[in-house]
Amino acid sequence: MSYYEYYIIFLALIFCGYACYTDIKTQKIRNICSFGLLYAGVLSQLMAWFLGTTTPLYIIGLFFGSGFVGFALYWFGIFSPGDSKLFWGLCLILPPPLFRLLSGIISFPPLILTLNIIIPYTIGILGFLLFKFVFIRHKLRIISSSIIPNLQKEILLGQIFNLLLLVGIGSTITYIAGFFAWEINRPLQIGLVLTTFILVRILLSKIRKTTTSYAVIGFACIWVSLNVSTSISGFVYSFAVFLGIYFFIFIIAKQLVLGLAMLLVKDVDIANLQIGMIPAEQIVERKHKDGSIYYEKRQVTFSSGITGNIIVTPSATGLSKETITELQKLVEQGAFTEYGNQIKIQPDICFAPVITVGVLLTVLCQGPFYLQFIQLF
Repeated sequence: MSYYEYYIIFLALIFCGYACYTDIKTQKIRNICSFGLLYAGVLSQLMAWFLGTTTPLYIIGLFFGSGFVGFALYWFGIFSPGDSKLFWGLCLILPPPLFRLLSGIISFPPLILTLNIIIPYTIGILGFLLFKFVFIRHKLRIISSSIIPNLQKEILLGQIFNLLLLVGIGSTITYIAGFFAWEINRPLQIGLVLTTFILVRILLSKIRKTTTSYAVIGFACIWVSLNVSTSISGFVYSFAVFLGIYFFIFIIAKQLVLGLAMLLVKDVDIANLQIGMIPAEQIVERKHKDGSIYYEKRQVTFSSGITGNIIVTPSATGLSKETITELQKLVEQGAFTEYGNQIKIQPDICFAPVITVGVLLTVLCQGPFYLQFIQLF
């Protein structure tokens, strides 16, 4: 790379440093930083076009693609609006020659940066939770309380449906990759399948699930998988692989992590809630058979089986002034007396430093960091 491209990388790191400073100090990333980075990123891409290292079509695809990924990460509740704009700008400002050794979809900067942010962050969080788990008492109680709820009839039906959905999505992505001759390595393919699966689950959560919908969608997923597989043995093998992935990630690991994550949350009096605090649970308005209203707390779920009005749910933007006022009015009515008039709040996590770590990994590894580890073995 040229001195100019090293300068662009250095400029990106300066923006990251300023974002980290403001995020840690004020819990916000100022617009002057995020929009300034977007402006610098666009100029950087135009200069790369002038130097002949990129094309107008690539710039357009990168601009809208990175914006879409940033919005998706916000929509999933991973990023705040400021984090999303910071991510968008970083995808634009990184010089194209940085990824000259890569080809195909794996060379797309938003994908690279996402992998280098999410994977280390997930590993770090899981490592911290396991460290906490080692030093707590009643380990078996936490494990049993995380797994036993999944043995209920309705939940088991939902788990079977989700498994069939995962198989169908995995088969579809495998077929599309083969049809377009995309060379996708196994870890990336699994990540793409899981990401698509989570996205589809969120979209389906808007639809009330019935026995008919379970049957129709489940049958469609099996039909797709059978048509994609070249033989029955191939279908059985792929089904077994997805069964293992689903059982480990979405049943064992998910429930255990949710149980361990409760060690990090804190109970806060509703009277002391502040704007921007992120709840760690949902509060749903329900009705008894006699029509009387009560409020129920529950873990966050993508299931559409929730009936009633969701009053509070975790979001990247946190609690608004209106939501806090509504909760405080409900407290006055005695709606949360059985919960001690408290709500569980997530710990404050500044994501700008996490994004900065992802940028450093991207620059040092010139692509997804895990590829460097694979080469070591």
